[in-house]
Amino acid sequence: MRTPAGGIAVALVALLLGVLAVSQFRSQDVYSRSLQLETPASLTSLIATLADKNSALRDEIFDLRLRVAAAGASVSTGLFSLTEGERQLAQIRVFAAQDAVAGPGISVMLDGPFDEKAMSDLVNELRNAGAEAIAINDRRVGPRSWFAPGPAGGIALDGNRLGGPWAVHAIGSSDVLYVAITRTGGIVGQFELIYRSTRFKVSKEPSLDLPPLR
Repeated sequence: MRTPAGGIAVALVALLLGVLAVSQFRSQDVYSRSLQLETPASLTSLIATLADKNSALRDEIFDLRLRVAAAGASVSTGLFSLTEGERQLAQIRVFAAQDAVAGPGISVMLDGPFDEKAMSDLVNELRNAGAEAIAINDRRVGPRSWFAPGPAGGIALDGNRLGGPWAVHAIGSSDVLYVAITRTGGIVGQFELIYRSTRFKVSKEPSLDLPPLR
């Protein structure tokens, strides 16, 4: 028998494909803004980094398409269990920032000049690296969150001002996330070239608690 949970899960997992593709496209912007600051050697490293990211994204999209196809087949044949539907819906609620979430990850501390476009780049980079949930200071970042210049300075997240210094927390594999953004040619290295007076500190965290989206 077709279950509502199964149909919803299939639809939302399919929607996730589009969000991932948009996030990947937007995350490339930081590189274009800093290419003129790069040496030939660092440009070579950046090209290799982008190639790796594109390959990883293709693999992830392929995997998600397989999951959508499998879930659709299970629903149509009546094999999709309510338990599986609830599990997938719980995962989607975490992705949509509807539920609080706890787990290991990393923290990125930023102290100094920084802008909303760079913050968006950082968030997208963390998502591409596999972050399951992200928060800045005490505010959760959702899949449709947006950044803008904050009133009286700072950065606005979904219309709410976030004053610096900023603490960006991301839940996921701490080793993978840490390497993804601190490696040579990574986004932190890019930011250090652009924002020379800003201090960046990346640390692995054994446990983080992120609130739901307000």
